[in-house]
Amino acid sequence: MAFLHLTSLLHVCRLLVMLSRLGALVAALILVFKTVDVIAGKPEVRLVLNTTTPNLFPALHDFVAGFYDGAAGKSHRPERGPLPALRAGTSGFEVAADPQAPLLRYEEPSPWKRLVLLYLGASDDYLSLAWVVFFGVVSWLLHRLLQDVKPSTPFTLANAHRLRILGLWILGPIYFGQALSYLALRALIPDFYTPNLAEPLSHYVRLNTEASLPGWEIGLMLLVIAAVYQRGVELSREAELVI
Repeated sequence: MAFLHLTSLLHVCRLLVMLSRLGALVAALILVFKTVDVIAGKPEVRLVLNTTTPNLFPALHDFVAGFYDGAAGKSHRPERGPLPALRAGTSGFEVAADPQAPLLRYEEPSPWKRLVLLYLGASDDYLSLAWVVFFGVVSWLLHRLLQDVKPSTPFTLANAHRLRILGLWILGPIYFGQALSYLALRALIPDFYTPNLAEPLSHYVRLNTEASLPGWEIGLMLLVIAAVYQRGVELSREAELVI
């Protein structure tokens, strides 16, 4: 079909990338307005909790817990599941009643701490600094990638390099940066305790970047694609020299 022709697909993809770049600009403007609102607005902070497992290296935590459960002959650990109800142990904060998706609310007098929480992605919406930067960088890389794609030369070493940059960026600043963000959360949020949890509530706050940013699997897949892409370009050039 004519629509599936490379030239037609390039036109469609370039239009979509242009819209994504516009969306990245809009997201950056929204973050600017949100920054002003957080600094000058109410001191209330709303954080999403996931009481199933602590937020720092949850897979490792579940592995260790499962190991001890198996050693003790237990089929599961009841406290690792959703809690029946969370109750505030002290004054100064409030926990929503929904045990499946509890919400921690408290007043943070420091506007700068509220701002850092927003940038880390600790708010109860999709916005975070990492998401805005990722959106912008991906849009820019895709724009440059499509600019180099021509019907006569669809594969270039420059595009293989761009795919590798994107994969390394996801594996590095995005994936490991999230662990550093959780460490920052534990330092920023006061140590609120409830009778149902052994650790403070800051250890169960979830960042919205877990859902809005790609995982390490995507980064690894992009690195593999970049390596295959580069090897294909090299073989094509070797074939041209032989001919």
